[in-house]
Amino acid sequence: MHSGELTPTSGHRDPLLSTLAEAMAHLVAAVDTSTDEEASPDAASTWFEYPAYLFGRLSAEDRHRLADLFREAAMKEPEGPWREALLAVPDGFGLDEDED
Repeated sequence: MHSGELTPTSGHRDPLLSTLAEAMAHLVAAVDTSTDEEASPDAASTWFEYPAYLFGRLSAEDRHRLADLFREAAMKEPEGPWREALLAVPDGFGLDEDED
């Protein structure tokens, strides 16, 4: 079910949670696809350290739910590079890994 596989998401209907995940996915993708002049890689790495730390503290189930929410946000976009950048967000944070 995980590792990038898209599935229906019956349990992800909290509008606040979905909106926050969508906003975070777009922010991460925007930084990840920016040029070095727009956002230095060192700065971007620093910006995402704390979110990565927080996500790492979640249970495996919650990390998978968050990954699904990020993928839901991606699927709202037309096919192309932007959708692909959004689909890469869960992997960038290691959300589909089963470590607890």
